Amino acid sequence: MPKMNILSVPLSVGLLLFTGCSDGEATKDAEKTVKIAEEKIGEAANKAGELAGKAEDKANEAAQMVEEKTPVLVENMKDTYREGEQKLKENTLQKGDKATITKDAYLAYTPEAYEELYQLIEINDLKGIQNIEQNDQVTEISKSSEVEILEREIRRTKVKVIDTGKEGYLPTNMLSPIK
Repeated sequence: MPKMNILSVPLSVGLLLFTGCSDGEATKDAEKTVKIAEEKIGEAANKAGELAGKAEDKANEAAQMVEEKTPVLVENMKDTYREGEQKLKENTLQKGDKATITKDAYLAYTPEAYEELYQLIEINDLKGIQNIEQNDQVTEISKSSEVEILEREIRRTKVKVIDTGKEGYLPTNMLSPIK
């Protein structure tokens, strides 16, 4: 047995040395891996910083573009509104304007006669229309007759027929401005 003890000592020392070397290599490998990981994290952080900088630059460019374009767009919208208002004024009949009647129609002398007339028209009551005409609540008026606008509402307009001087109400959409 003593021979085994003699052999076991060098083997144990060799194993210890061998194991110690392995731990040293493993430590070096671990340190190397940590160093590579740190470098990659640093590169990723730099790349992320660059991308963030580019994104910030793009956001600043967009903000500057909006700042430059906004006054132009606002001015364009103002101009469009003004033009629209002007066109509306030009094409919308106002008190004192002259217009022509676009179709043969009935001129209702009062707002009440106007409402009654159009209720009768809706139900196609021709006898009722003849009755209010005979009762002198409405009168026929010819296409192309010229009128002066006295009051304008959305659905109806009070007019004065230039040739006869009669006043009454007509549908607004039956009037065309004389320019």
